Amino acid sequence: MELTTNTVKKEKIVKPYKLKLHEKLAFGLGDFGANFSWTFIASFMTIYLTDTVGMAAGIIGTIILIARLFDGFSDLFMGNIIDNTKAKMGKAKPWVFWTAPPLAILTFLIFNVPNSWGNTAQIVYVSIIYLLISAVFYTANNVAYSSLTSFMTKDPEERVSLGSIRFIFAIAGVLLITSFTMLLVNNFGGGQKGWTLTALIAALLCALPLMTTGWFVKERNIAEKIEDEKKTSFGSTFKVLFKNKYFILAILLYVFIYLAMTGNGVQVYYVTYIFDNPNLMGAISLSSMLPSILALIFAPKIVGKFGLRKTLMAGLLLSLIGSVLCWIFSENVTWLLIGLIIKSIGTGPLVAGASAIVADVGDLVYWKSGVPVQGSAFSITSAGMKIGQGLSSAMVGWILALGSYVPNAINQPESSIFAMKSLFIYIPLVVTVLTAIIVGLFNHEKYMPQIRLEIEEKKVGESRNKSIMS
Repeated sequence: MELTTNTVKKEKIVKPYKLKLHEKLAFGLGDFGANFSWTFIASFMTIYLTDTVGMAAGIIGTIILIARLFDGFSDLFMGNIIDNTKAKMGKAKPWVFWTAPPLAILTFLIFNVPNSWGNTAQIVYVSIIYLLISAVFYTANNVAYSSLTSFMTKDPEERVSLGSIRFIFAIAGVLLITSFTMLLVNNFGGGQKGWTLTALIAALLCALPLMTTGWFVKERNIAEKIEDEKKTSFGSTFKVLFKNKYFILAILLYVFIYLAMTGNGVQVYYVTYIFDNPNLMGAISLSSMLPSILALIFAPKIVGKFGLRKTLMAGLLLSLIGSVLCWIFSENVTWLLIGLIIKSIGTGPLVAGASAIVADVGDLVYWKSGVPVQGSAFSITSAGMKIGQGLSSAMVGWILALGSYVPNAINQPESSIFAMKSLFIYIPLVVTVLTAIIVGLFNHEKYMPQIRLEIEEKKVGESRNKSIMS
């Protein structure tokens, strides 16, 4: 007999563990710390390398894209490593804790390119350090951190809550980074000295919060192998994931979410060369990020009442309206800020809900195949994130180069101004439309109560009820 949602509730009431506030806060700290590596690099590495070191923007964009391609492959392997990890600390926690110090050190080094070296040596230096950050240590840390959403709880509302808290802390980190980095650089004397001292602060604020997360959170929802205790091969994990259409959609969702962030990497150029006021960076950042915090606070309750897909679609509609306002008023500070605020409110539910969707997909694939894929599900969607971020960051360098950007020139050519507007407004608008199409294709929510009950009873793989989702 096919189970219905009502039948599920009558037969068995599953009460997943409710996370304590202090554990949620410890979890959220991790994304605060991670952004003092990732956002710090994404927002300021290009302008540091062009205007302080003297590297060409096109070369920087190419370095970023090549590193991201390696990054995507390392993500695939990292998820499988996490799923097969058996340590006293857990599966994901040790990776979050132990990769934090080297990630912080490398973040410091990328902003300390030896100025006595020749151009070729500097390019090699940046390439190696950036590859180690993106394809090795940040990958290991971030895949493990993201998969904690699955390992900490199976409760769907708690997962959305974790996603909300995570991004509240992330936004707080991003706001601090984008609002105060240039002030710190200038107050520390500017030039290489200013970047060295600022990067040292960022490195410390990267390592300590991530290590706090790795030490204090707990893993509870560990998917178990049903047949034996042998390690799950990379090939079998890869196969069951890519046979599931929702997993493909999850990858595309992450690609588009982060591809829409080309504006982050060009903010400092936009306020400097279009508004001729670098101090507007703080106002732009606050308008882009702070309203999302309000949306994130209420996202779990809204999702609980209206459902995940409806909430995300409503948010994307707001983002589209805000993007259109930014397009119309691209050189009017007041209206541009209003557009960014509206767009930010709409973005909140999306970033909170994305990790909940991936956690659902991990459960869904495990239920269907019997193969534990919690870490791998987040690793390959993390690959989607890195592809989106890689294209976004590379496009900043490429499009500025195509627009004939002139470093430190007060009067930029019109082509350079158009390039900045494209990166800050036009491209994110198009990507928002594509994201809405992807979100509209997710229709798995109505099946998840039945699927979670079957997982609870270890009815996965061949023993599952195949009539569900048939």
